[in-house]
Amino acid sequence: MDSIRYYVVQVDDRYYQGEVDLQPFTDDEEQAFAFTDIVTANELANKVNGIVLAREVSYQELEDFSAQYLVEYDALPKEERDTIESFCRELHLGIYE
Repeated sequence: MDSIRYYVVQVDDRYYQGEVDLQPFTDDEEQAFAFTDIVTANELANKVNGIVLAREVSYQELEDFSAQYLVEYDALPKEERDTIESFCRELHLGIYE
């Protein structure tokens, strides 16, 4: 398999992004929540009167994004990186408690 298939839920011209700041929809498909399970995506689509769109991303594209994000992350001021890393550590601990 050279790619990953995922699903997004579209309602009119907006996409489901989850509960982000109490705004469950976004105009930007790239900000949409990516479902890996079509059954779950279909259940939500039925609940919100939307449709499920199948999408695919290649592993190469994911690697390119990872490299790009690493460059952007490294360019952040040390204070911001420390804040992010602290948050991730606390989140990790919370998951395993």
